[in-house]
Amino acid sequence: MATKAGITWEEFLAAGKEGQRWEYVDGEVVFMTPVFRPHGKTNVRLDYELVAFTREHPEWIAYGTDTAFTMASGNWRCPDAALVRKERDDAADPQGPTPFAPDIAFEILSPSDTGSEMQSKRQDYYESKVIQVWLDPQRKTAEVISPARPAQHFRATQVLTLPELPDFRLDLNALFA
Repeated sequence: MATKAGITWEEFLAAGKEGQRWEYVDGEVVFMTPVFRPHGKTNVRLDYELVAFTREHPEWIAYGTDTAFTMASGNWRCPDAALVRKERDDAADPQGPTPFAPDIAFEILSPSDTGSEMQSKRQDYYESKVIQVWLDPQRKTAEVISPARPAQHFRATQVLTLPELPDFRLDLNALFA
């Protein structure tokens, strides 16, 4: 399977090393820096919450950090976590990158993230009609960007909710503890 820029999945896999994270953006393999402790702790807690949610809601599938999703641009993005409606997932070929964007992408900010990297990801998600949940462990805040409504901002004292998932609740105080 090749992207519109021409790299194959096998070439993409061969570009990195074990334990390293990378994405395919605008025709180039982009390596991600290792994460800081607050990012890693937040990621594990988020994964736990998403697994609990999907146990109660089997119509959703949770994905972890290293899953590559194909954006409308042809880029392959690996959000920190993602949710996909099961009916979309069942139709996907298990080999190669997921041939579509996630329904919901969770990104955890790190001090090493640059403004241009974040803007590029936000644009890819926006063009792919992905609901974006941006978590900031340092500031203990969250931002939700949905194609269907204005952005929402949450503080650590609040519970993050998503109108698209009426039963979804993410206690930010516990997440950022």
